[in-house]
This record gives sequence, structure tokens and C-alpha cells, in this order.
Amino acid sequence: MSLDVLNTWHAQLKELGELGDALCAAIAAGDVFGAISAMAPMRATRAALARVEAPLRLRGDADEIAALAEVSALTVHARVAEAAMQQWLDRELPGEPRLLASPLGIAVLADAILPPVWDFELDVVVLIGGALVPVADVLGALGQQRIVVIDPEFAGDVPDVIRVASIDEAALAVRTMVPGPPGRMVVRAQAGSDPALADELVGRLRDALGDLRVHRNTVHAFSRTWVEQGAANLRAVARWPSVAAIGDRFAGMPMVIVAPGPSLARNIDQLRDLRGRAILTAFSHSLKPVLAAGLVPDLVITVDPQDVRYHFEGCDLSQTCLVNAATVHPALFDLPAQRFLTLSANCAIDDWIFDGVGEDALVPGGGSVATTAFSLALKWRCDPIVFVGLDLSFPGGAYYVATSSDGAARAEVDAHGVMRVEGWSDGFHAMKAAGGPSAARERAIELPGWHGDAVPSSFMFSLFHRWFVEQLRAIDNVTVYNCTEGGAFIDGMVHRPLADVLATFERTLDVAGELDAAAMSVDAQRGARVVEHLAGFVRKLHRSRRLASVARKLIKKGETGRRLANVERSLAQTLSQITFASLLAQREVERAQDVARRPASEGAYVAASANLFDTLLGVIDQLEPALQAALERLGARRIRGLAA
Repeated sequence: MSLDVLNTWHAQLKELGELGDALCAAIAAGDVFGAISAMAPMRATRAALARVEAPLRLRGDADEIAALAEVSALTVHARVAEAAMQQWLDRELPGEPRLLASPLGIAVLADAILPPVWDFELDVVVLIGGALVPVADVLGALGQQRIVVIDPEFAGDVPDVIRVASIDEAALAVRTMVPGPPGRMVVRAQAGSDPALADELVGRLRDALGDLRVHRNTVHAFSRTWVEQGAANLRAVARWPSVAAIGDRFAGMPMVIVAPGPSLARNIDQLRDLRGRAILTAFSHSLKPVLAAGLVPDLVITVDPQDVRYHFEGCDLSQTCLVNAATVHPALFDLPAQRFLTLSANCAIDDWIFDGVGEDALVPGGGSVATTAFSLALKWRCDPIVFVGLDLSFPGGAYYVATSSDGAARAEVDAHGVMRVEGWSDGFHAMKAAGGPSAARERAIELPGWHGDAVPSSFMFSLFHRWFVEQLRAIDNVTVYNCTEGGAFIDGMVHRPLADVLATFERTLDVAGELDAAAMSVDAQRGARVVEHLAGFVRKLHRSRRLASVARKLIKKGETGRRLANVERSLAQTLSQITFASLLAQREVERAQDVARRPASEGAYVAASANLFDTLLGVIDQLEPALQAALERLGARRIRGLAA
């Protein structure tokens, strides 16, 4: 595809140079509207150039050498155009009130607030104040798709404008901008606005964009692992009940959720006489601290797709139920636990498994096992819900309680305010050596503290903190206690010493008995339904392979008309029934969608489509063995013809 990339560069650089000539001519003639009209497509073209990925290798044939020479020549012309853009943007302008007083001034202001590189369909403009509504109107006319106006009094009807009344609503609006999160944003407040309001808004929007990027990157990093491990775990899913089997058995019962934060050492000993009075829930990472304190957890939740077996080394699980996401490492279902429950913690990548057994096992978390545990307690209607060890902070640099598997890990913040965790265990390094993203560097921040003073935290912890706050705003019939007695203050939770809360627990619970009863309720036909469901997926993969192959052949023959469109439509319909396969090709799907919805050359569209089809064929090549092996483990016959 290297020649296709060079041809795309050629077309876009040529367009940028021609637009630069038009801009220079408009500037020389004093034609302000003409200059603004040239600036908009120049911004979009520069954004398109930034999206084009360099070819991995060049063949060195005559066509590529010629194309490369033309691209080099056009690059010089494009640099002249970029210089003209910057000169135009650097000119002095009248103040905002004067600009807003005339249609020409409004157009000038709309043009001036945008940077030189801008994607009018993906990037977002946020305007504060009703006085800037005319600017939103002009931006819409220029092709800007994502515009948010914050003004409680705004009652107008401007196309493509999202009207919100507060910063909270603006952040929510940005967080819902998918697929393809904004890569850039512009925030402009009308003259006379409180500067602190704009500063707060910028911070909130950066967090919202961070949420979108973290989610996208997580799916990209783990989606293939999730699907392959989910297929390997189908036998366990067929054998063991899901969290849906609990039904109302735990409704009104207290659940104590033990996280592995540093403050856990202060009060974990108070939980020793809790068995039979509450559901004691740990995570894989807090299991060792719980056992070290002489406690026996009722539940241990794991949702991480990585091989976290080192969390369980040397642990007695004979009286514990392991609650595993359907896509955890398969070896976790081989641990010597008393019993297992399964759940869907990763939306579409897990849900396809439980669709086959007809159960609602979805437990939508906020990206961590702590948020998943909270969602599970809500699903089961536990009340109250009590957290301990939920620091979301690293006091003195300590990242976990010392008795955890990674108790020596420490958060180190450099002079630039960037936090990195050092001192991971050998088990952690072995896990990372097997795959998955490396430990991230994050922006260090502060959160309000449990005791009142601010506590050190990180960007990722702040995402979880905000998730809890938002979830708590939406519920009003459950009491949630934060008994961490350290770490972050979480608005919406009742902050109280653990001893005070435990003193109110009087009811005698038989958690093990209820879990056994749930296991007894598993339908005898559950396995057969899983087999039938999985076989249907394999057949849809077969159809997707055939359609993608036909589409690829049509492109190679140059047949890019109605027949190709019909094949693409049939392929999209089939893939919509096996969404997890599309997730494995997420970036290629987004790129193809991006090209399809914007004006582009036919060559760019065909190149993006061909890349998508190639990726889908590769995805099916990887999925087919995993799903066929899963069918055989379930005792089903191999479905023939998929690899034909």
C-alpha cells in the first residue's frame, strides 16, 4: 500500500499548495472573506495530512520513485502555504466587542479562534456565553460539526450546536463524542466572563478527552486477548453460574469491598469477626492482605485479562468463590477455589459469550476492579456497601498496602509532575513480559482527602474517582460508606470510621449456602446453548471471510462501483452480529469510517477499504482456530469450510 500512501500525500500536498496560493492572493487583494474561505479547507487538509501514516516500506520501483520525487517537490510549495497561514493568524485584530458588531467581524473571530491544523468533523469547539452564538453559526457554515455552547439563557436554534447549561453538561457532551474522539479542542469565553470558569472547563474537557482515549487504547491493547481468552473460557462459562444466578439472594445484605490501598493496614484487623455478618469481597490484588490478616473472603473478583496468577500464589482458596470476568486468563479457572461465578466486565467483548446462555451477566465497571465490584454490589442490591483500602492515592509514595503482591511498588513523581510506579514485583514483570501495555507514566494531580487535606493522586486514579462520584449521583436508595480512613474523599459516599459501621451489622448470613444454591440452579441445557451460539458465530465468521475476500478481489480488479458497495453492505450487516470481531480491527474501522464520511478522493476511500478488508481477513485467521478449539473442548464437531 506504499504507492497508495504516496499518491494520497501527493493529492493533499497539491491541494494545500493551491489553497495557499488562493490565501496569498486574497491577502494581497484585501479580500477577508476570500482568505477565511481558503483557511478552512487548508486547516482540514493539514489535519488529513497528519492522519496519513508513512508506508512501512518502499519497493523502490519506478512508480514509487517518481511519486516520491513529486511529493518532495510539492512539500516545498506546501511549506509556503503554511507560512502564509501563520502570517494571517498572527495579524492584529480589533477587540471582541467590535468584531461581534458586524457580520464580517463575526466571521473574522470565528476564523481566528481555530488553530492552523483542525479537523472540522472530529475536533470540538466549546463557546462560553450567548454572545458567541453568532460565531457558532459561522463555524457551522464553515463545516464545523462539533460545537458546544455553554449558556443557560441560550434558546436559539443553531444547526450542529449542542446547547448545555453547565460545565458538567459540557464534559458529558464531549465524553459521548464517539467513534473517533476529538483530537483537538478550542475553548473560547465571551468577553467579561470569569477566567476561572474557562480554566475549570478546560481541565474538565481534558479529563473527558482523556477518558475517551484511555478507553480506546485499552480496547486496542486487550481486545484480541479478551476474545481469545473468552473463547478458551467457554467451557467454564457453560459449567459455572454467572452473577445473574444470584438474583435477589443478596438483596439488602451488606457487602464490604476490600481494595489494596496503603491505608488498608490501619483497619483491616477490624474485619476478623465479619464472616456471617456481611459479604466480604476482595480483589485478586487484595487477596494476600486479606488472608494475611486471618480473614477468609467470600468472593475474590478478577477482571484483568493479563496473567495475574502471581496474585494467588500460596493462597488458600478452599473456602472462597472466585468471581471471574469471562475473558480472564484461562488458568484462573483452574485454581483450587471452592466455586466460581462468571460475569461480563468488558461490554461487547464479553457480552457475546453470555448472549448464548440467555443471561444478563453484564457488570459495567469504570475501568477498574474496584468499580466493577461496586457495580456488582449494586446489581445484587446489596445494602449498605462498604469500602476499605480505596485510597486512590499514594501517600508518601506507597502504591499498595505492604502485604499485597506488589507491596514494594512506589509512586515516583519527577520534577515535571509526571508519576511513574517503580519497584514492581518479579511476578508483575513476568506478567508484562508475556504481553500487554507497559506500566504507564501519568500526570500527577491532587484529590480532596478523606481527612480534609488534599492527597497525592494520578490522572488514572482521578478517572476512577470521577466515575464513583458520577455513579453515586445517580443512586439514592443505597448507603455507600467510605471506611478507608485515608486516601481520597469521594463525594456521595458516607465517610465514617470502619468500627462505627461494623457495629451496626447484626444479621447472620450464609453466603456459602446461597452461592451453592446458585450453582444448583444452573440449567442442564446451558452447555448445549453455548455450543449452538458459538457455532453460529463461526458460521458468521465464515460468511465475513468470504465477503471480505470478494471485496478485496474487486478492488484489485479496479471494480469499485455498485457491486463493491453491495458486498460492503452485506459485510457490514454480518459484522454487526459479531461486534467483537470489529473491535479487533477497531483502528482500521475508524479510519475507514473517517474517510467515508468526509470529502476525499476515490483513491483514499479505496485504500482505506482495502486496508480494512485485509485486517478483517487477518482477524478471522486468528479467531477461527480459537473458536474451533472452543467448540471441540465443548464436545462439538468441527465446523468445516471456514478456512476454505
